Amino acid sequence: MGGKHRHWHLAWSRLPNGRLRHASGAEFIVSHGDGHTDIDVAPEALDAYQAHELARGVAPHDLAQRLIRLAREAGRWLERNP
Repeated sequence: MGGKHRHWHLAWSRLPNGRLRHASGAEFIVSHGDGHTDIDVAPEALDAYQAHELARGVAPHDLAQRLIRLAREAGRWLERNP
């Protein structure tokens, strides 16, 4: 039986420029290094992310922590969708 977050991967997509986009509007830049992968937030997408999350009722002080969680989730999505 699936849990509350069983369809989390459906909120993710890959853009033509290689970035990963979450349904919240957050975009992440993926950089592959020697034996590691960096996933960084795209600064120009922060306004869309913040507007989406605030409209959902997320408290402003929780936005940064949620963005960090999304970066980790982007890494998991990338592992499933190389």
